[in-house]
This record gives sequence, C-alpha cells and structure tokens, in this order.
Amino acid sequence: MENKAHNYRYIEWKSPDEMHFSALQWKSELNFIKDEHRFFEGMLREYTMPIIESQLFAVVRELIQQIDYSRGELREIEDKVNDHSNRLQRLLEDIDEPKEGRIYRDEHKNLLNEVMRFSREYKRLKKDIFEAVTKALKQQKQKRLLPKE
Repeated sequence: MENKAHNYRYIEWKSPDEMHFSALQWKSELNFIKDEHRFFEGMLREYTMPIIESQLFAVVRELIQQIDYSRGELREIEDKVNDHSNRLQRLLEDIDEPKEGRIYRDEHKNLLNEVMRFSREYKRLKKDIFEAVTKALKQQKQKRLLPKE
C-alpha cells in the first residue's frame, strides 16, 4: 500500500493556537504509543513459551525488531514535534515575519503527514503483533485439549 502525503489546505487558515493544539495532540498520541511499545515487549516476553512451541519464533523476532525500529522513529518524530512547538512560541514573539509564518505552516503540514504515516505503520505493526500472539495462544490451547496417547 502506498503512503501518500496529503495536501491539507486548511492548515493555511489555522491559527497559532490551533497549530499548538495539534502539536499537543501529536505529543499525546506519541506518548501513548511509547507506553504501548513497553506493553507489547512485556506481552511478548510473557508469552515466550507459547510462541516458541507454536513455531512462530522467527515471526515474533521480526516483530520485536520492528518494535525497536518503531521506537527509534518515535524518538525522531517526538524531537521534531517538540522543536516545532518551541518554534511556534518564538514565531508568536516575532509577529512581524510573514515569511516565517509560511515556512512554519509548511513544516506543520509536513509534520502532520509524517505523524499520520507513522501512526498508520504503527497500527499495522500492532495488528501483526496481536495476530501472532493470538495464533500462538490458540495453538497452545489446542495442544492442551488434544488427548494424550
């Protein structure tokens, strides 16, 4: 599936307060994802035996690598969002710079696209993790239910 960047024209009409609110929402979502990273790592550790027994270890190892990559990307995006928020404060103090406002809005649009792309990829990763763990647990349950000969 292709990740297309959207051209959000409404950003041109956003006030600084609205852009600040957007940045706060991004920070909140990124903090939530950071917590979920910890949850998924704990969950994968908790279900290590069912995963190994279900022959899904290679799949889960790949998912763990994807979580690590996602964590690195998350840090980069968090830094960009924090810098973006800090620049907004400086921009509000220097109101006489219309060119800076245009540049800031373009950066806001690019950052919005980056956060949306990251969020889509993360949701796909999350789905893959739940599918792998669910499959491992189902296989373990089936093995327990089969009569011993």
